[in-house]
Parts: sequence; structure tokens; C-alpha cells
Amino acid sequence: MTSDSRSREFLGTKRRAFVLALQVFFLMPLHISAGRQSSGDVAPHHQVHRQYKRPSIDDRVKTLSKLLDLNERQQSELKRVLWSRHDQVIKILRAQSLSPVDRVNQFRAINDNTVERIMALLNEEQKKKYNPPRQPEAPGTSSKASLEDWLKVTKQK
Repeated sequence: MTSDSRSREFLGTKRRAFVLALQVFFLMPLHISAGRQSSGDVAPHHQVHRQYKRPSIDDRVKTLSKLLDLNERQQSELKRVLWSRHDQVIKILRAQSLSPVDRVNQFRAINDNTVERIMALLNEEQKKKYNPPRQPEAPGTSSKASLEDWLKVTKQK
């Protein structure tokens, strides 16, 4: 095995690890449960034992309601927005035809759309209090740059 093929194999491994890390990072802020706990109409496909319990969508709505002083209508709309986000993320996770780069870009689009929809529900005072999680940018990239662009920049160094 030549050193050139070893370095390509190493970069391929690093690239896969980086894409996986991005996917995990974008899923962490979701703070949602795998099943619909409030309605009971969806049974989980398998039971996963976790060291911690992620807050359900109802828990997230309660937390944001306290933080932002949401009224009943806003709470109901927020719950719809979070369920919509949940459903979209599940579709992306199940879409086996998506490349890792496309998957990350779709996660970003869902997060951006969710923040916009939540902001649309809020009055001016609530908007000042709402601080959505920011998506990190890879070094040397703009907000519109892709993972492939980042890899090109780091490969040149």
C-alpha cells in the first residue's frame, strides 16, 4: 500500500467521522422523544436504553412556555411546529438514498425553518428572550458553504 493510498484512506475515514459528528450534533438540539408520548398513537419500533431521558415535545413546550411566557394559542402552535420538525427529521433519517452532505444540508434547512416558524409565533418581547441554538460553521466557510467546500479548504492546508 503506497503512502498516497494510505492518506486517501485516512481522509476517507476522517470525512466519514466528520459527517457522522455533524449529524449527531444537529440531532442533539432536537430534545424530542422517539415516540409520541402525549397521544400514544405511535409505538416505538424498538426500545433503546439511554443514560439520560431526553425531554419530550410536551416538556420542550412547557420549558419554552415558561421562558417566553407563551399563551395557550402559542403553546399549541409551538407544539405543532416541533412535531413537524420531528416528522421531517425522521423522514431524513429514514431516507437511505441521501448522501451525508445532502442529509446535513436538509437538517440545517429544517432547523432554519423551525426557528423562523417559532419566531413568527412570538411577540416583540418574546422574540427578545428567544435564543435559538446556533449551528456552528466549519472553519473557513460561510453560512452557505457546503461540507464539500470545507473539505476542500482543509485539504489544501
